[in-house]
Amino acid sequence: MSRFLDSDATGTNGVTLVVNGIEANGPGVTASAIQSVKINQNPYTALYSRPGRARIEITTKGGTPQFHGSANFLYRDALFDAQNAFAVTKPSEQRTYYEGSLTGPLSHSKKTTFLLALDRDNDNQQAIVVAAGPDGDINANVPNPTHHYFLSGRVFHDYGQGNQFWVGYSYEHKTVQNQGVGGTVIQEAGTNTLFFEHEVNVGDTYVFSPKLLNQLHFLVGHFDNQTHSLNENPQLAVSGAFTGGGAQADARRTEYHFDGTDIVTYSAGKQEIKFGVDVPDISRRGFDDFTNQAGTYSFASLADYEASNPFSYLVQSGQGHVTFLEKTVAGIFEDTIRLRSNLSVAAGVRYYWQNYFHDIAHNFAPRLSFAYAPAAKGTTVIRGGAGFFFDRTGPSPISDLLHFNGVRLKRFILENPTYPVTAPELAGVPTSVVVLDPRQRIPYTIQFGVGIEQQLNAKSSLSINYLGSRGIDLFRSVDANAPAPPDYIARPNPNLGQERQLQSEGYQKSNSLQVSFRGRPVSYFTGQAQYTFGKTYNNTSGITYFPANSYFPNSDWSRSDNDQRNKFDLLGTLEAGKWFDLGTALSLYSGKPVNITTGNDDNHDGLAIDRPVGVPRNAMHGPGYIDLDLNLAHDFILTKTGKDGPVATLSVNSFNVLNHANDVTYVGVVSSPFFGHAVAAQPPRRLQLDLEFKF
Repeated sequence: MSRFLDSDATGTNGVTLVVNGIEANGPGVTASAIQSVKINQNPYTALYSRPGRARIEITTKGGTPQFHGSANFLYRDALFDAQNAFAVTKPSEQRTYYEGSLTGPLSHSKKTTFLLALDRDNDNQQAIVVAAGPDGDINANVPNPTHHYFLSGRVFHDYGQGNQFWVGYSYEHKTVQNQGVGGTVIQEAGTNTLFFEHEVNVGDTYVFSPKLLNQLHFLVGHFDNQTHSLNENPQLAVSGAFTGGGAQADARRTEYHFDGTDIVTYSAGKQEIKFGVDVPDISRRGFDDFTNQAGTYSFASLADYEASNPFSYLVQSGQGHVTFLEKTVAGIFEDTIRLRSNLSVAAGVRYYWQNYFHDIAHNFAPRLSFAYAPAAKGTTVIRGGAGFFFDRTGPSPISDLLHFNGVRLKRFILENPTYPVTAPELAGVPTSVVVLDPRQRIPYTIQFGVGIEQQLNAKSSLSINYLGSRGIDLFRSVDANAPAPPDYIARPNPNLGQERQLQSEGYQKSNSLQVSFRGRPVSYFTGQAQYTFGKTYNNTSGITYFPANSYFPNSDWSRSDNDQRNKFDLLGTLEAGKWFDLGTALSLYSGKPVNITTGNDDNHDGLAIDRPVGVPRNAMHGPGYIDLDLNLAHDFILTKTGKDGPVATLSVNSFNVLNHANDVTYVGVVSSPFFGHAVAAQPPRRLQLDLEFKF
């Protein structure tokens, strides 16, 4: 469903996942234990931090008084797949996936029930390396297996009168080998990663009266995320040609977290009031940064690499461990009023507070929406609304501020070093720091829109919507101690290296027109389709983004990294009676832009992000995307009556049926031998077998 979302609306932390009304890192259950998945529902509600186009809402299944279960087995093998567009030989890949859930009563009264869910995913993929080295082209298939295990259990107790309490536990474990390998990154520069998490969820619904309802939900958890480089050698980064040596990416992140909501709903007549507290995150975080302990050499071209002529060397030393407490809290109030039989209005406000980054006086986010039917009993509805949506930094910038304070973890950037670097060269190099702009504010987005929805039949509707948004005070980073123009030779403060200043000075402008269909136009087809025509411009891509020139950051105003002028998506199911169901997923997208860079550090700020003179940001048009997936399924009824009995479903899935070579992007480095061409593609046509059993 994420294909219907807007990448530029998601904010610093990406897509917001809401599970049973609370923001979460994952669904907390496996696929067969999910009741429903929705997007863009009530886009201007004050209940959630992000707008509808940046949010996925998941409702999980509860316990049932009768035993029900589901078991799934999925199998895919490269024997039945097409060959990757960039692979010289066909990669040997295989995937096996086991998943299931079981629910039923735990007591004779059947008021206490349970839900168990389990999955095991062994996805033995291969990464395709397409690089250029000093001895010629490098093309290799590198094993890139992902092994994932997930287990969860929940117990529900129904007190009657709509009151229910439940508690659940889940455990997740995931490993990835040769992470980051592919394209111009060769195997030796990859990493192995390990992630595991324990989580406890608690929910309580209490009906005080027919008019008053309280819903409490919170979770506590702990996770450990580790990254280990495959070797300890210095990294060798040759712009647009290859990245080798070692990954220099060793790190560990641990977290003890609490998330929760408590929402009270009061209903009386034509009015519904919701108020409460939302705690998206209270976490004790630990960050161990062991990156660049042996350093990274950067070269502008293969010729410079062969001449042992790097333009920079980056190395870190010191205390890489920090711990801190991150707190984010929001207050909520929303009033929905049915003013007339054909007119309803919802008005709300959400107050944000976050430690480390906060502006107490200006963190109120009002929201307003309406629905109006011109004819009281008509089939046409006009909907519209507007709202303010504040962003959050996430933990990484806080970690950077604590790490790189000039004392704890020191980062040194040496220009035009020898290769390899000698100790005397580093002796007089000043350390780099990360600081917070004293004018910093929490960024926010103003989203607004209006549309008309026409009901076509009892189960189908067509809508046309205009959507606009403006990103205000968006995050970005600048080097406040960059060498000054016009010569770009010396840093203003010679006792300091790079001074990365976290700012909120960016801006974004987005406008789009959407035409959407949803429903069941005929008895044998159900689906939804959406076409979007839009454009998005900005001068930042987030809190880690540096402009090409820190003295002229607004010169980066151009197409957003995610700007796609045309997008079409279709999801549908064709039901051919008792014979088969045919599922279809079609995506047709315009290309995203590609930024053109020289590959060198022309202004001597330690970053190889400089553009050729006169070339704006994101000037190259990237590759488009065409994908058609099909799913052919048949149900085998395992009882004579054919009602309420066990069912086995056999399906064949085909992804990228057209075997279109969907290039990921183009190389935008002018000095690269691949300039203007792709070095990686989305997967080719794949076939998959799926067997499902339900009772």
